[in-house]
Amino acid sequence: MLATLILLCWLLLSGYLLWQDQRSVVGAFDPEQRWQQQTTQGLELASVGKALGASQMKLLHVIDPGCRCHRQHQQHQQALQQTFAEIPQQTLSIAEARQLGLSIPAAPMAILLNGDELVYAGPYTVGPLCGSGDGWIERLLRGEIQLAGSWLNGESNSCRCLQST
Repeated sequence: MLATLILLCWLLLSGYLLWQDQRSVVGAFDPEQRWQQQTTQGLELASVGKALGASQMKLLHVIDPGCRCHRQHQQHQQALQQTFAEIPQQTLSIAEARQLGLSIPAAPMAILLNGDELVYAGPYTVGPLCGSGDGWIERLLRGEIQLAGSWLNGESNSCRCLQST
């Protein structure tokens, strides 16, 4: 009986610790709502868009190799690069993105531009995994989602590593 009780306590404690650990990387993309507090929204994208060329759609991948979500994200990014090879894509580190004047609340982060206009910025997909599948980016690029304007998606819960300002 005592062994069963100890095993049950160990399982509950282990489950709780795993949940806490996962909770540290899964959550709101912009929990402090920095994007909503900035009048210019912190995204100076015209120069970034011009640097990628004159094509309509452009996709920026903002990465943090030190983030625990990075390995899963790499697979997703590679799938996007293969599936949407006709769309110019560029990978930026957090430091490179900030040098361009971009506000980066968390990484990995996708920035989708149409010409010089922001279409979407935020996580690639919703949920605890940043794996391949039908995320926001795929649906936007296939035209399955039509946005009325720019979407700074800070509310979605995803696998991400928060970045300090």
